[in-house]
Amino acid sequence: MKEQTPERTSFLNKAKKFLSTPAGIALTLLCAAVFITGIVYLITTTKILYVGRNILHAPTMLLLNILPVLLALLLFFFLTRKIGFSCSLVGIVLIFFAVVDRVKVSMRQEPLLPTDLTLAKEVIAILKTFPVYQLVLIGVMLIVFAALPVCSFLKSKAIVLPPLPRILGLVLVLTCGFGANHLWYANQTLYDSYPTVDNPYFQVNQYNTRGMIYSFLHQFNIMQVKAPEGYTAADIRTLEDTDWTPPVSTEKRPHIIMIMGEAFSDLSENAHLDFTGYRDPMKNWKEICAEEGTISGHVVVPNFGGGTSNTEYDVLTGCATRYLGSSLPSYSFIHSDFDGMPRQLQKLGYETLSIHPGYAWFYNRQNVYPDLGFAASYFLEDSFDLATQGYGGYVNETATMDKIIETLDTHIKQTDTPLFSFTVTIQDHGPYEKKYGTLEQNFSSDIELNETQTDLLTQYFQGIGDADEQIGRLKEYAESSDEPIVLVYFGDHLPGFSNGMEFFDLLDYPIDANGSPEEQLAVYETPYLIWQNESAKALKNTKTAAEIGLPENGLISSQFLGSAVLELFLSDYESPLQHENNQLRRELPVCAKNIYVDANGTYKTEISEEQQKTLQRLINWQYYKLFDEKNP
Repeated sequence: MKEQTPERTSFLNKAKKFLSTPAGIALTLLCAAVFITGIVYLITTTKILYVGRNILHAPTMLLLNILPVLLALLLFFFLTRKIGFSCSLVGIVLIFFAVVDRVKVSMRQEPLLPTDLTLAKEVIAILKTFPVYQLVLIGVMLIVFAALPVCSFLKSKAIVLPPLPRILGLVLVLTCGFGANHLWYANQTLYDSYPTVDNPYFQVNQYNTRGMIYSFLHQFNIMQVKAPEGYTAADIRTLEDTDWTPPVSTEKRPHIIMIMGEAFSDLSENAHLDFTGYRDPMKNWKEICAEEGTISGHVVVPNFGGGTSNTEYDVLTGCATRYLGSSLPSYSFIHSDFDGMPRQLQKLGYETLSIHPGYAWFYNRQNVYPDLGFAASYFLEDSFDLATQGYGGYVNETATMDKIIETLDTHIKQTDTPLFSFTVTIQDHGPYEKKYGTLEQNFSSDIELNETQTDLLTQYFQGIGDADEQIGRLKEYAESSDEPIVLVYFGDHLPGFSNGMEFFDLLDYPIDANGSPEEQLAVYETPYLIWQNESAKALKNTKTAAEIGLPENGLISSQFLGSAVLELFLSDYESPLQHENNQLRRELPVCAKNIYVDANGTYKTEISEEQQKTLQRLINWQYYKLFDEKNP
């Protein structure tokens, strides 16, 4: 071992002494803050050169990422007097968040949001479906992440610091934190002033360019839904018809069976994929869509790769998640009776029920469904058995359809009232790595795919095929019934694959969050169909797609789907909100906040002043119904 010289020993002693001074401590923590911020940038940012160039032009953007880290380091230092522990704790937590952000972006094209921290039970439920080897890796990572701060705390030497400076330091850190948050992190104008790579409205790009730390804190500040500019409850209250009573009608009304398929899409419809010699995963779907009288197309939903309850909310309430301005699930804001589609049908004499073979607490459905007007609900806890009905980690499509047909059949035999049944399936929920075990490839492709890519698509198409079989089964039941039955089926979102957008690029899907307006909307498009049996077609009140102004291209926003169904089959009933919704749909079938599609199929980024007024009225209406309407 090399012997230390007196000069070297003297230097080390001086360095140690300096690092224990206030200036030395501040310098150490500042360097640690810069280093941790740099690591977070490297993990979360895919456009590092672009970001570097932007930082040179707007250095305050970098400072807004470093400042929270520095304040967190100072906070834990003043609490524990241990520099090593403070650095390891803050560093490990932020690096863990950065890794989670990177994984979430790859799977769902959505960054880490503050609301994700409130979904612990949902995350645990999803993790249970992961393969064992992935769970082991996650477990090892969590143990290592937890062990490092603990070891650091035990080995770090506390710096001597009198109580008064510690208290003053804590007060100063907290004061600076609250002040900075109010002045900068909650400032929407400041946040929007910084540039982003590609599409500025895409949250992933905002995090990618402006930094995960700054963007995450900004999102934290805008979680709470604010009243729209110029909104007054009195204006909307005058639009609500409080004296309205359901119209008296002796006409028979159809049973409406509405199903939202988990990750259901038509990704199998691709020029590079061929199912010759295999089961076409959408065989029944295509046959139903080809029938005369079937209405089909695509709905533009609020999320990609997840956010199931947001699509539910849009369809059932006639309101739009996109215009809430919060990263919280829309169901988070329903706390009392909501006069949406289920409750409106209830007023017309419908019996209403919901089916979801998942946990009742997932997205708080156990409380939200009754508020929406469902008189009965069937969940995993009371109506399904995962041990005997599970496939791929969730209750299978067959068991779900068994419950749909059983409840419909029982209802028809016991009463003459119409039924509104709403179901959310769950079998084809991701992740898709070996989801259904070892499967034989169920498609061919003219593009060379590696083993992992081939298996991911094979697993996904297995689930789509299972759903398609049950759609055909329900259609057969309805065809054999003398009762008028309407089937409405749609997907909640596109699947989030572990390889991110790789498939979409590789197989030339016209899907790109940073592309043309058409490509941007395609990220959120899922198929839908509205089919009716012969008895339903014979009803007097049934209208056609042309009569209610559905666009020829079949593309509509998800908040218009429920309203359109009501107008198609219950034309004698329209609540004021549903009427306004249907009128706007005739002019702008798609309203996706920054992209619009008009009745002629023209994509736009701007709309007329009159259309903007109508849209704003519906935005205000949504706020009123969620926060200001007094319900019994």
